[in-house]
Order: sequence, then C-alpha cells, then structure tokens
Amino acid sequence: MGRKTVLVTGAAGSLGSALALACARQGYRTVLLDSDRRGLERVFDRAAEEGLPAPVLHPLDLSVAGPHEFQNMLEAIERQFGGLDALVHCAARFHGLTPLEHVAPEEWLLHLQVNLNAAWLLTALCLPALRMSGVGRLYFLLEDLRKVGGPLWGPYGVSKHALRALVGQLAAECQGSGIQVLGINPGPMRSPLRSSAYLAENPNSLPEPEAAAADIVALLSGRREPSGVYQDLPLPHAEIGG
Repeated sequence: MGRKTVLVTGAAGSLGSALALACARQGYRTVLLDSDRRGLERVFDRAAEEGLPAPVLHPLDLSVAGPHEFQNMLEAIERQFGGLDALVHCAARFHGLTPLEHVAPEEWLLHLQVNLNAAWLLTALCLPALRMSGVGRLYFLLEDLRKVGGPLWGPYGVSKHALRALVGQLAAECQGSGIQVLGINPGPMRSPLRSSAYLAENPNSLPEPEAAAADIVALLSGRREPSGVYQDLPLPHAEIGG
C-alpha cells in the first residue's frame, strides 16, 4: 500500500501543528486546515527545515465554511492524492471561562459551529473516502468531560460533551466499515488554550504537545491499539511498540 493521506484540522494550533509534523515524519502526506494562514505557513516552514515533504495548506475558517468549501477541498485532495485515509479534528474554539448568562450570543453560536457543526459536516463529507481507504481513521480531540462540564466552561464545555455523543454515534454506525472512530482526550499539555483557562498554572510543568502527537500517530499507523472508542492519553508505556 502506498503512502497514506491525513487531513488535520486546527493544524496551526499547538497539538495540530505537532501532529502534522509527526505524521509527515512517519511518511504521511499531510493536508492542513486552519483559519490561521500565517500559522499554517510556519508549519510549512518547519517541514521544509526538517526536509519533510511539503504539506498541502488549506486556509479555511470553520466558523463560516459550508458544504461547498469542504467539497472543493475534498475534490482537490482526491485529484492530488487519489483519496483520503485519515481525518483528525484538532480544531477548537475557546473564548475563556465565562458564566453562561454572560456569554455573548454570537460566541455561543461560533463555539458550536467550530467545535461541533463543522466537525460533523466535514466528517459526513469525508466518510465515503475514508470507507474507500479500507483503513480509514476518524479521530476527534475531546476533553476531560468531568472538568469541562463544571461551571464557567460555557459553550466550549457544552460543545465537547456534544462532540463525545457524535463520536459514539459515528463509531456505532461505522462498525464493519473499516473506519476506526476514536474520541481522544489528549490530557493536559502546554498550549495557549489551556493557559487561557488555567491562569495560575505554570505551563512549563506540562508536557509538550509532541508527546500526545506521537501517541496519536501510533494509533493512526496501527502500531498501537486503542482501549475503546474513547481513548485517554498518554498511552501506557508498557504497550509502546516499534
């Protein structure tokens, strides 16, 4: 089988960019989606510095993207690579801890659009290609839902709970299709999103996102088997294979 193609959303973010580079190092052809064009270009430059194959960049704002934009992107991937083998949803919107009564209506809608609606729509459009792959991977980045279900997490917490439900439905519907569906809690890591929620926490006390990216690539490649539909990281060291 030839090289596999992975589409990563939120690819300019901390975990998304680390995952994009980790996939490229393992021989994946990478397609990177994010609204942050400069952030995508930084990932492109990092790949060039390491001598990795150039990623394909798709600057796209998930808060306004619809079926037409996603379909055009998928058709471009099909023309260039002949198909799609994996989709990893790393994109997330978080606008800070706020009591529900003080959340601006537009922020509520934007959180649900980016964190849930766009993930569903892009997934629905990608499912035929992932089935054709025969070894399709469909991963969603979740959270510790016990924490984000508490006060002040607002639309971010609500959207992550809804995303977990989406993962469960998709996993049930994709049984026997060849598509592995996972909801992954990457655990605490150094990132701007976490720093904006845990203001008193020392970011240097947390692992870099590269550690979670390495575990995700191990799952993507089949070198590691998940313990279920919902997978917490880090993966147990005793199970790490070559």
